[in-house]
Amino acid sequence: MIQLSKILCPTDYSRTSDKAVRYAIELGRKVDAHVRFLHIMQPENIAEKTAYSYGVTKKAANHEAFSDEFRQLMMEEKKKGLSADIMILRGNPYNSIIEQAHSWGADLVIMGSHGRTGLTRLLMGSVAEAVFHALDIPVLLVKQEAVEKATMDVF
Repeated sequence: MIQLSKILCPTDYSRTSDKAVRYAIELGRKVDAHVRFLHIMQPENIAEKTAYSYGVTKKAANHEAFSDEFRQLMMEEKKKGLSADIMILRGNPYNSIIEQAHSWGADLVIMGSHGRTGLTRLLMGSVAEAVFHALDIPVLLVKQEAVEKATMDVF
């Protein structure tokens, strides 16, 4: 039997991420798992980016990096019984997600995929796809066009 106790849900507060957050909330509630929402802030300048990429400085949390809407959503969901926390890191999204999934011991990652194709994907890359291929745990990619009324009665 599959045992899910820790679900990691990276979010950048985009529409696509919001759908992944909803999936994580619903699944976390259904299987009684703890959900960690992860937001990665980009380094602010080139010197800071270089320092992070070479591991010279540590990633720092900034608890003011999430919106009032996200904070309100978390408060409402916790009142309904969801076990969840929010972690904010500064650094490269790909590395931060991989590192957090490993160090925290996540059983599943749920994240949004913007569905970029063609030149945009070639130039910008896909963090979601890279994370999917790098991790040895299941990764659920929620597409931007995902159906709104997904039900999770299979559990």
